[in-house]
Amino acid sequence: MATPSDNAVTASSPSGGDRGPTPFWVWLLVLALGALAVYGGYTALSNYQRYYDTETLRQALARDKDRLEANVADLKQQLEQADKAKSEAEAALKQSRADTETASGQINDLQGQISAHQAKLKTMESALAAAESNAKQAVDAKQALEKEVESLKSRLNEIQTKLDSALSNLTQAQKQSQSKNPAAPSP
Repeated sequence: MATPSDNAVTASSPSGGDRGPTPFWVWLLVLALGALAVYGGYTALSNYQRYYDTETLRQALARDKDRLEANVADLKQQLEQADKAKSEAEAALKQSRADTETASGQINDLQGQISAHQAKLKTMESALAAAESNAKQAVDAKQALEKEVESLKSRLNEIQTKLDSALSNLTQAQKQSQSKNPAAPSP
């Protein structure tokens, strides 16, 4: 008994003759070719998906590379700024030390002058006691020297204040230098 599919195949044959049913190996060949086409389509889709994933990953890595290069450039700029700030702090520290040394020298000079003037004052006081005839002149000289001593003492106080300020600035500069560059050894 012929099935409807057998009749459809035999009815569409070009020779119009009845050749019989289509051989089994033809159906197997068609089935194999269909399976091969399905497998080829699947492989193509799989390869396309891998290509798409790889391209997406490549683009993400390129964006990450650009971002990292920008970060490296920013870090280099920050490093340069930190080096510049460090050198400025070191220069300020050196200047502060030089100012302190200068102020110390001035204080020593003024103390020497005060000692010399005090010695002169004592000499004048003894001359005043010895010479009563020149009492008025000695009193005037004594007052002038006292004024000069007071002036020198006030200058000494001003310089001492400047020295204290310079020492305070030096201490602050050292603290700033240590806070900006904690790895640098303190002097």
